[in-house]
Amino acid sequence: MGSKLTKKQEHQYVLFAKEYIVDLNATRAAISAGYSKKTAYSQGGRLLKHVEVQKYIKEFMEKREERTEITADNVLKDIHI
Repeated sequence: MGSKLTKKQEHQYVLFAKEYIVDLNATRAAISAGYSKKTAYSQGGRLLKHVEVQKYIKEFMEKREERTEITADNVLKDIHI
């Protein structure tokens, strides 16, 4: 059942995920990952639905949280102080 990604797909998915976590903008992330500006909006939306992309996004966000010691919970606590 699990379809194997090509090296190109994996590379684009990783690039997209890394760019996406910068500002959570799927269109910009798609352009940075090599998709055309003309189709970036729809490609970004499609990529966000892809299981492999979600896995990469989660992994990169967790790594960033560990590195910076900043979590969404901490930010929300700081806002409500």
